[in-house]
Amino acid sequence: MIKRVAILSLVVLVAMISNSYADDNLAAPEAEKAPADTEQLPPGVSIIGDQQPVPSNSEELEQLVGGGNIIPTARNSFRWRFSYPFRGGIRYGWRYPIRYWNTFGRKLFGTNCRFGRPWGGYFYC
Repeated sequence: MIKRVAILSLVVLVAMISNSYADDNLAAPEAEKAPADTEQLPPGVSIIGDQQPVPSNSEELEQLVGGGNIIPTARNSFRWRFSYPFRGGIRYGWRYPIRYWNTFGRKLFGTNCRFGRPWGGYFYC
């Protein structure tokens, strides 16, 4: 009996750990807009332009023009363009809500993000 309880506990523990991701921002957002202060941004990063809807599947991701539709599962459903300094120049990337990244982004992009850092409820890719 003790062996069964121990094995069941280990299976439940492994299932819980395998479903953990980066820290989700569970609080409801007040407004979907880029932050005005630099405290929410990693050092050296600056937001460029306006928000765009995040692509909800790989077919929309491949269209390169026009963005994508609002995904039904996320509260924050917009991405922002950002720039960061790199070897004396500037590189550009996209800032996604962490909930979107955990659900869709990791499957679509894998490890192909140059910046690739979670920061303040967003993932910078």
